[in-house]
Amino acid sequence: MSTIAPESACVQLQTNDGEIHTVSIRCALQMCPVRNMILLERQQNMYTNDVIPLSRVDAKNLRFIIKWWTSVQDLKENVGTMGKKQLIQLLTEENASHEFLLQVILAANYLQMEDLLQATTHLLADALNECESVEEIRKKFFCNAD
Repeated sequence: MSTIAPESACVQLQTNDGEIHTVSIRCALQMCPVRNMILLERQQNMYTNDVIPLSRVDAKNLRFIIKWWTSVQDLKENVGTMGKKQLIQLLTEENASHEFLLQVILAANYLQMEDLLQATTHLLADALNECESVEEIRKKFFCNAD
């Protein structure tokens, strides 16, 4: 039910919208549900090339998460500070909305990627603190709210 042979360096992940992503094993092991599947497979001495489904992550979010992780993977210390800076840079490059940030938070929570979850929630908290009223929060985060 998982994806890697012992000598393999990549894992295939399928998002909830059906897109398959080939991801380095190093990146995949940062995602707790994926890591658990891989470790369970190894404990049972089974090595398959099955695709691992990610039922709560869509392709756009997974691409973004992989891009973020790739940009911070070599940071031994200070991942929190540098991770947030990289997050801001990537969100700016993507011209991402606050709604997208909320989706990334949900995906990071599902994948149990603590550094990303910390960076995204801190960024969200900063955005909320910048708002001067409830109406401003509604406009910023809930575009369709009247």
